[in-house]
Amino acid sequence: MTVLEVLQSTTAYFQKRSIESPRLNAEHLVAHSLGKKRIELYLEFERALSEPELAPLRELVRRRGLGEPLQHLVGTVEFANHTFVTDRRALIPRPETEQLVEYLCDLTWPEAPRMLDVGTGSGVIVLSLAARFPTAELHAVDISPDALTLARENAERLDLLERIQFWQGHLLDPIEGSFDLIVANLMA
Repeated sequence: MTVLEVLQSTTAYFQKRSIESPRLNAEHLVAHSLGKKRIELYLEFERALSEPELAPLRELVRRRGLGEPLQHLVGTVEFANHTFVTDRRALIPRPETEQLVEYLCDLTWPEAPRMLDVGTGSGVIVLSLAARFPTAELHAVDISPDALTLARENAERLDLLERIQFWQGHLLDPIEGSFDLIVANLMA
């Protein structure tokens, strides 16, 4: 099968299973499986895929067809112009969360604002704020030690680990003092 044939058959498979944006999902999985960028697939439509290339792709397609999130399958998510690791340790950031971060970044803050992200999960909010506000004092809290580990991994990948204090605990329990911003994008 060629790249184009795989994309077409995968798109049809996802359509039958009511996967949102089936072609886009197919492109992401094929590109990830081949270690390519999505745009590069268009230059290789006629390339035949070998069985060693198809086998892992089939497993990814099967799992996506069963409803496993695309972001967990590829292991990353794009958020606020950064790439974050994402997996089962935290919820997948939603587009509304990115809009919230954009809104917060457009506001006027003191020269060195003190900011807190409650329920940080993968850390996308606090890390996006850290990238935007280099003089901010940043704190992140989550009840889940696994989520905090993921947030720290993302902070390290973005070279922001030293900028953020991570706390484990329920909501504001481990936190003291006042803040210029307390942001929470929690799911029940």
